[in-house]
Amino acid sequence: MDIRLHLSGLLILVLLLTGCANRNLQPYLAHHASYQHQVYVIDHGIHTGLVIDTKQLLSALGLQDSVYSKYRFVEIGRGDAGFYQDEEEKLSTSLSALFLSTPAVLHLRGYNNPPYQRYPQSRTLEVRLSRVALKKLVDAVADSFAMEQGRVIEVAKGRDERSFFFRAVGNYHLFYTCNNWTAEMIELADYPVSHRWAFFASSVMMQIESVQRQLGLSCRDVGGYRCESTEKDAITR
Repeated sequence: MDIRLHLSGLLILVLLLTGCANRNLQPYLAHHASYQHQVYVIDHGIHTGLVIDTKQLLSALGLQDSVYSKYRFVEIGRGDAGFYQDEEEKLSTSLSALFLSTPAVLHLRGYNNPPYQRYPQSRTLEVRLSRVALKKLVDAVADSFAMEQGRVIEVAKGRDERSFFFRAVGNYHLFYTCNNWTAEMIELADYPVSHRWAFFASSVMMQIESVQRQLGLSCRDVGGYRCESTEKDAITR
């Protein structure tokens, strides 16, 4: 599985570099040093998710009075309703998720430590945004949820008290995976990536790393894989 994902990711990266190399890149490079807001993209192996400060997110989801208000961060991932909630991850459920258009859910998990500390075994990359871009991101995330009376719709509990599943807008299928969703969210926030070929976690992370390198950031394993500045305008953690 890992070899196939890496080979697929390399192929996708070539396509991305030829088709999207200049897409929104120069405006972002020109102004990134003034951007004061950070969100994170975390790679759990096959699945990527977004990690956003709760203060920036909960009101848009109608969850100000929820369990998530106790936590500093909320991690959000989108997936097939059956596969995502299946603790045994059966083969039949996996195949159905990939090859059939099935209902989607969004999973929210709260925690207090930054994601690179909470999950040091996972790759975490920081995405720096302007205030306007952050608002676009939060709006895009909120638009991914089905809502009733201004509040997201809970469909199931997760694996602990800080984890729940919510009804998503649209379906899950092979041509719009959890990784396409992650990439699309930051793309809608004017970050210079493309979601169209981001089927795999590796293709999402390589796009972000490509941008980070052009910002003068060094991507390495420093107690949780992430990018840090090699210049004087280092991002404060």
